[in-house]
Amino acid sequence: MTTPRLSLTRFLLAADALDTLLADARLAALVKGGAGRARTFTLALPGAPAAAGEALRRFVTDVVPAARGVEVRVAVEPAPTLLDGHEAVLAAGPGAGALVVKAWQRGLCAVNSAEQAELVAAFDDDYPGDDGAGGGGRWYARMEGEPVVITHPERIVLGYGARINPRAVIHNEGAIEIGRGSLLGADAELNLFTARLTIGSFCHTSSYFAAIGSRHTLHLPSTFAVSRGPYAFLGEPADEVGDIVIGNDVWFGARVIVLPGVHVADGCVVGAGSVVTRSLDEPYGIYAGNPARLIHHRFPPAIVERLRRLAWWNWPTARLWRARAFFRTDLSALPAGELGRLLESLDIAS
Repeated sequence: MTTPRLSLTRFLLAADALDTLLADARLAALVKGGAGRARTFTLALPGAPAAAGEALRRFVTDVVPAARGVEVRVAVEPAPTLLDGHEAVLAAGPGAGALVVKAWQRGLCAVNSAEQAELVAAFDDDYPGDDGAGGGGRWYARMEGEPVVITHPERIVLGYGARINPRAVIHNEGAIEIGRGSLLGADAELNLFTARLTIGSFCHTSSYFAAIGSRHTLHLPSTFAVSRGPYAFLGEPADEVGDIVIGNDVWFGARVIVLPGVHVADGCVVGAGSVVTRSLDEPYGIYAGNPARLIHHRFPPAIVERLRRLAWWNWPTARLWRARAFFRTDLSALPAGELGRLLESLDIAS
């Protein structure tokens, strides 16, 4: 039986002006990364100038002189009405954020960084899972329902299979990256200010997860930190800003709060209602409390070390699918030697 696949070959390029798009580093990365592959670029600009298509074709050949198989189309319809005919979107200009959200709601890839553009330019991967709730078809990344507010959706990168559940509140001036297969649970609140948030692959935050990227200043007469409105002149917007980095295969229980500058090691579990005030450094540790403290480890040290070396979250999709029996194996009481034999029997020992 042939495994279903998902390919990104139809890219919607939307901007307020052609110059804005041509100056965007993401477009150059997208063209370079997919050189030699058949793709369609649909250009959506206000007024749809006839010369825009030719200008884009020249841009493609300037970036990759031997480019073949690239079809350029100029659309007259508004960009949001074109989403269903594409698998990926690169949006620039004032309306980019709203279009990104609509793209995610349809399961499309929103190309929001040059690094991501280079990776997805020739994306073609296995899709061995289901086709989505209610037979909704294959998708790259998805936003379920409506967010409450997202300050800058265009600064958020969602990996293959990543999801954001409903009613998210995201205040971000900096970048956010949610890795392959990871889930930001319902009613998440990310008050990050200028801090970056990085969530690794195959992580799960349960409902009401909160990440705070900055603290109110304490050394001035007032802790007031509202940076807009009639009293914006009072105080400072933040005293301490700290990037938050979450490893791979991390599970946060409901209502966990993560404070600025925290790093969380691979494989950790954080109990419901915990407040993470400092980094959780023990891989595969189970933490809980306020402040969160190490309770014990998920597995014995030898198993933990083997899993760290295995780094299964970096495996290609096809290998994960072949190893699906491994992910249904209880490792809690398995001797380290038995784990090695299990991996060898499944041909995933390396």
